[in-house]
Amino acid sequence: MKVLQKGKITIPLEIRERLAIKEGDTLTLAVRAGQLVLSPEKTVANPIEMLSGLVREIGGRGEPKNEARKAAAMRIEKKTSRVAR
Repeated sequence: MKVLQKGKITIPLEIRERLAIKEGDTLTLAVRAGQLVLSPEKTVANPIEMLSGLVREIGGRGEPKNEARKAAAMRIEKKTSRVAR
């Protein structure tokens, strides 16, 4: 990756797609152990925290594994969509 005029860089499409980074998103840049770390602002610091209380939401419906996946996906989507852009 080449640093352009005024420190600009281009995040490769594959990485943007993998992290769901879109035009206008806010990213956080940090220096950790001598490395630059660029993170989407919507990244969850503690993913386990997002799942607290999930068991209550699953209940006794359908196949447990599928229901757990659906409930986890819905909870994560709900919490990440609250992040201001």
